[in-house]
Amino acid sequence: MSKVLLLVGHPDLSQSKANAALVDAVRDLPHVTVHDLYAAYPDFQIDVAAEQALLAEHDVIVFQHPVYWYHTTPLFRLWQDKVLTLGWAFTMDGTPKQLAGKKAVVAVTAGVNAEDYTPEGWIKATVESLLGSWEATLRLCQFDIQPMFKVYGTILDLSDEELASAAKQYNELLASFAAA
Repeated sequence: MSKVLLLVGHPDLSQSKANAALVDAVRDLPHVTVHDLYAAYPDFQIDVAAEQALLAEHDVIVFQHPVYWYHTTPLFRLWQDKVLTLGWAFTMDGTPKQLAGKKAVVAVTAGVNAEDYTPEGWIKATVESLLGSWEATLRLCQFDIQPMFKVYGTILDLSDEELASAAKQYNELLASFAAA
């Protein structure tokens, strides 16, 4: 059974509707470890060794956060800088390191609708292009990159039914890794 590490980077999960619903949908899966970065590090003092140990003992890493100023949240960005280090997570010559071959999923919530995240829409860019640094980082670390999981409209008009459907899909996605 593959072990899944869900790294949650929401600044205040207790005030989140969408991110909290996603976490709640998978919290009881026996192979999933939920790790709320803001709860663990309210002072932004990341325990690098502990984080690297968590990554090493899991087979699938899910990076969940809201789209925050067209990027990830501040603590998640700091986490990347501190934890995904040269020599541990990657090398400059491509020699496989600790994370090579592990599956990675970026799971995001976006406040506006999907059509706003198009070249023709209000944002004038896709979520994938705005979060391109995730893909580059994951590729550098030699993760097996899985499709991005996206929930749109979380501030504007996501209905309770649509959120429940997204949470169910998220549960199914993370549950699918149990047999992987």
